[in-house]
Amino acid sequence: MGLRLAGVAGDEFGMSDTPADRPERSFPTETAAVGPWGGPVYGYRGAEIRCNRQGQVCTLLMPDHPLHGSSFGALGTITPLIDLWAEERRLPSYMHAVPKPVGV
Repeated sequence: MGLRLAGVAGDEFGMSDTPADRPERSFPTETAAVGPWGGPVYGYRGAEIRCNRQGQVCTLLMPDHPLHGSSFGALGTITPLIDLWAEERRLPSYMHAVPKPVGV
């Protein structure tokens, strides 16, 4: 069975219940055990993911992603957002990016 989040349909992240329906995906690669924020840094599909020391708060760094610079929970909350952007150039239907003001 595919990953489901409470209250979110399985295809909101471009995932389905049938593994055969999903494209083959890689796993994040740890690029540093201790990065600039004291925790691990990962590379995943062109993105850099920096985590705090506990690995409980991670930030997405992917300049062409609308959520570039946004912080989320653990690593597993960011990778589906990267997958959906890389495969369909969109965010989940419940999520909307707000443009940052110029010069910020």
